[in-house]
Amino acid sequence: MIIGDSKCISISEDLLSDYENYFNGWSEIYAREAVILALKQEGDERAQSISFSGYACTQLNSERCCSEVCYLESDEVGYFFIMRDMVDHINVIYNRWD
Repeated sequence: MIIGDSKCISISEDLLSDYENYFNGWSEIYAREAVILALKQEGDERAQSISFSGYACTQLNSERCCSEVCYLESDEVGYFFIMRDMVDHINVIYNRWD
């Protein structure tokens, strides 16, 4: 299965508890792992072979720790926004390139 035009995928952050930045900020590697895990959860066969070409992460409101959003892009499939919610989930929003 390959995900379509756009999709919001929610994963439990506990599934990433073995990674370096578990629930303590974001790194490019951690954001990539979250996207790969989300794609695997959706049954996307590209999950293991996807390559990423761009990354950015910022805190939108300096007074709110939960306002951090990351952007990750892949030339092959599209781009992703990655963010945490307040109940230990990571939300990955996928948009394909047009």
